[in-house]
Amino acid sequence: MSLELVRSNEQFEAQAQDPFVQRMVNVNGVPFDEEFLGKLVANHFSALPNGKRPTFSTAFEIYLAESKSSHRKRFRDDATRYFNYFCDLYGDLPLDELKHWHMTTYRDHQLQRGLSPSSIRKHHNCLNAILNLAFRFLDIDRLSPFRGLRIKGEGDTKRSMAVVTPALIENVKTRLQENRSNYALIGLIQLNTGMRLSEPVFARVEDCILDHPIPHLWIRQNRLSDRKTKSSIRAVPLYGASLEAATTLYERALRKRSAWLAPNYAKENGNGSCSAAMNKGLKDLGFRSHMFRHAFIDRLKACNDIPTRLAESITGHSSGGSEFNNYGTVGYTLEQKLGVIKRVVI
Repeated sequence: MSLELVRSNEQFEAQAQDPFVQRMVNVNGVPFDEEFLGKLVANHFSALPNGKRPTFSTAFEIYLAESKSSHRKRFRDDATRYFNYFCDLYGDLPLDELKHWHMTTYRDHQLQRGLSPSSIRKHHNCLNAILNLAFRFLDIDRLSPFRGLRIKGEGDTKRSMAVVTPALIENVKTRLQENRSNYALIGLIQLNTGMRLSEPVFARVEDCILDHPIPHLWIRQNRLSDRKTKSSIRAVPLYGASLEAATTLYERALRKRSAWLAPNYAKENGNGSCSAAMNKGLKDLGFRSHMFRHAFIDRLKACNDIPTRLAESITGHSSGGSEFNNYGTVGYTLEQKLGVIKRVVI
């Protein structure tokens, strides 16, 4: 043994025995303080659940705990079903082992089961959201491996939108006014507001403001309805047939002492029940519930001079744009919105 090697061993043994001597560890040619590395490793493992590598079930638990829609049964049931499908195929994989291949083979498996591309997209969106939320929550600096999925045939089977002519929308209005059931009244509210079906369906009585110079309906979050974007929370003026319908629903709800504007639909998937009833009642006219919104927007576009932002303040859309749009404390007024609605009223 050379004199230099003997001296090196003697120095190492002296360092090991002396608690006050800084001990170094060589990692890929770079010396690190042993105590520093020990703390780094300990912090890493203490941040993981039970000191273990987080798995897909860890991500799923975070998703259900942190998602603002987790109080809704439909949301939980759908997420649980997609999660179980995935784990049945691959097991409860550690998050760092998930690859894009897992999502593409999951897609192919669901296609073989006979699911439509649009249904598979719902699966994908949920599974991708689970990972994105978990990565943020666990401080994992990684993009979701499930992003950017392509699904063969997606968009090919999309149902074409029928043109809503003035004659058709007038016939629909007449049919609903003759019917007077709750679903018919909800359709009449949509007629001159362009609301999504779920918005009047899940409105509370307190959201319907009739004792005001401009009667209006507030669209906001509650136990049954999630407003996912800031732009979807809004007040929409009620005018013409829409005001008459909302007034009737309001009076019926008061007589039943209900907190909901349409109590028979104030339940999980109540919007689905309302849509089915409306579609059945209007089937012979070739009209479906979602066409109210499209028809209203067609009329807005036909005016050709309504500012997009003002139109969106009624319909609840958001197209992003300049930072200017994020400033201000009032937004568009009910008077401005009513002026637009009066121009396109049916």
